[in-house]
Amino acid sequence: METMVRLPPFAIQFIIYIWIMSAAHSISAVDLNLLVVLDELLRVRSTTKAARRLGRTQSAISHALARLRATFRDPLFVRVGAALCPTTVAEGLEPALRKLLADAEAIVLRSASAEGVAKLERTFVIGGTDYAEIVVLPRLLPRLRREAPGVSLVTRFLGDDVDRALQAREVDLAYGASLRALSGITVEKVADVPMAVLLRRGHPALRGRLTPRSYAALEHVLVTPRGLPGSTVDSALEPHGLTRRVVLRIPHFAAAAAIVAETDLVVTLPGDFAASFSRRLGLVTRPVPFAMRPTTFYIGYSSTYAGDAAHRWLRQSVVEAARARASARSL
Repeated sequence: METMVRLPPFAIQFIIYIWIMSAAHSISAVDLNLLVVLDELLRVRSTTKAARRLGRTQSAISHALARLRATFRDPLFVRVGAALCPTTVAEGLEPALRKLLADAEAIVLRSASAEGVAKLERTFVIGGTDYAEIVVLPRLLPRLRREAPGVSLVTRFLGDDVDRALQAREVDLAYGASLRALSGITVEKVADVPMAVLLRRGHPALRGRLTPRSYAALEHVLVTPRGLPGSTVDSALEPHGLTRRVVLRIPHFAAAAAIVAETDLVVTLPGDFAASFSRRLGLVTRPVPFAMRPTTFYIGYSSTYAGDAAHRWLRQSVVEAARARASARSL
């Protein structure tokens, strides 16, 4: 009777690593694009999410998975409820696969040099509010089209789900004012933006000087992406013994501006956004009539992306676009 030899896990991983590396050296043996799909499926456990993150159709991802199963002679994933559960073979592939793709990306990007970025083909998912879409993207996209025409972006509004989405790597980068450096999330400061009051032209409050008391007496829209009451504005009003009446809480900056344009409600927004919409909708901006700190905006991302050369280039591009906007605003 034959005896089955059980190899320890590290030995299995080593054998799989050698197999992948051998396949990588023989281009005819494995389509490296399939390994990118496999890596994404191991991260998100969903063909739908993988398709969205890679900028492909779900049928293309399913077809790639079928080819991967034939290549590795293993199912790789089995469906458990709504999720795909990796087999032990797929789990064993993961560490070696990550290293292989990271090494390949570093070679192609040449430490994010201009030549390497120009060859990059990747879809990045950016989470945040319409503030980033309206204020940052107009300066970011020309740079991306110039430096990396193969890069595309997808934006997602996340609300209070932003922390979980960052930890799960469902988004590559988030931009906002309320990001938190929780476990597995890196947060970096981008810019300080002063706040401004936005009113419709002809608003009764414009007949006189705006004071803390007259400001508090107005009816306000509160933009709160996380859906929570209160803000830095309310905290700054407290030393004056005042509270404002918030009659509407809304998650989107542009919608708040549109509502203000048609009503006697007012909204307090980052000054760059307020200035942009005052021009577009014929609104009026006024300084906040009491002392308050500027709003600080941050980028946040999974800490696992720290050494990713392409991701480093993306976040540097986002930060520079946001700071260029801030510099232009101060001129």
